[in-house]
Amino acid sequence: MSAEQQQIAELIATGNDGRMYATEPDRLRRLVRYELNREERLAQPELRQAGVGLIALGEYAEARRVLALALDRAATARQRVAALINLGDAHRYPGELAAAEPLYEQAIEIAQAESPNSLHFALQHYGKHLIDARRPHLAVEVLTEALLMRRKIGDPALIASTQDALSHARAAVGQRTI
Repeated sequence: MSAEQQQIAELIATGNDGRMYATEPDRLRRLVRYELNREERLAQPELRQAGVGLIALGEYAEARRVLALALDRAATARQRVAALINLGDAHRYPGELAAAEPLYEQAIEIAQAESPNSLHFALQHYGKHLIDARRPHLAVEVLTEALLMRRKIGDPALIASTQDALSHARAAVGQRTI
């Protein structure tokens, strides 16, 4: 991860609602603009990270443009999965759920076929989408599958993130939360 990517990541946090937000919006905006001034020279991961920064800033149209370019530049299945997930988020956050869903579904298909180590990320984001789309029963199924994968990985932060999302889904269904 480049220094700029690291700085962008450090300026993004996840709220109680599971969505990304900028901890220091002005600083993040300056850093993302700096990166995008070099857009044609950015490697795919750097371009994708700038797109994520734009999502956290609420600049969804620009995020979609940048993330579509990152998807075009993806050289590996893992990069395609990550770009599709982020592009889905750039649609989901402002409520464009119909546009987001096929992006998450495509990410899941690619992960299943070519990048199984990224499948839990695709399922996690699709599960959050399903909560937003008011399909909490399916969200519980998808997030339960993601949780099983993440428990096998053993990363406490990933497990906690999925448990939080699963609790939101279960609350929407009226089930006991974890």
